[in-house]
Amino acid sequence: MTLREVRRLYDRRAPYYDALVDALSLGRDGGYRRRAVEALDVSAGHRVLDVGCGTGRNFPLLPRGAVGVDPSRGILRVARRRVRRLAMAAACALPFPDACFDRVLCTYVLTTVPEWPRALDEMARLLAPGGRIVVADDRLPPGWFLGPGPMFRRLLRDGWVDIHRDVLAAMGARFADIRLDLMHFGLIYLICGTKRPQ
Repeated sequence: MTLREVRRLYDRRAPYYDALVDALSLGRDGGYRRRAVEALDVSAGHRVLDVGCGTGRNFPLLPRGAVGVDPSRGILRVARRRVRRLAMAAACALPFPDACFDRVLCTYVLTTVPEWPRALDEMARLLAPGGRIVVADDRLPPGWFLGPGPMFRRLLRDGWVDIHRDVLAAMGARFADIRLDLMHFGLIYLICGTKRPQ
């Protein structure tokens, strides 16, 4: 799917996005997000960016000044209930200067981004040396959350693609101290790392 199609889909889902996530995670989404934020290892004074922040479900766990970005206008309208520092942007083109964040969090985004390596490059660019990144996503076929149409088109074209190994390898090339954890019966992965000093 194109970015425009993804935006449109999430704009439509915005009013019931939280309920959908709770149902699909069997009510465990909050626990998975807590684990991701714990792995982020945030301290007072850290500048934190939540890439693909969605409706802001991570923000009750993040410091007050955390910034969120998401490409969906509808989703950001819902997120404003939880957080004020928001920007409309896609993960592949983040509107911030180099090395301006100490922590970057990205939950359930890469499987919806066609050019996920570029998104990972953008997150690495924004992270200060010694900063920490946490990526959490699912191991289902890319596009599954977008709906059966995108998922089955991808399945027919490429087969079952579990990108977590590719994400792990890409993060290993960009970051140090890489750690992988599996959650939700192995269907959700969490990868964290630290940006190497320049």
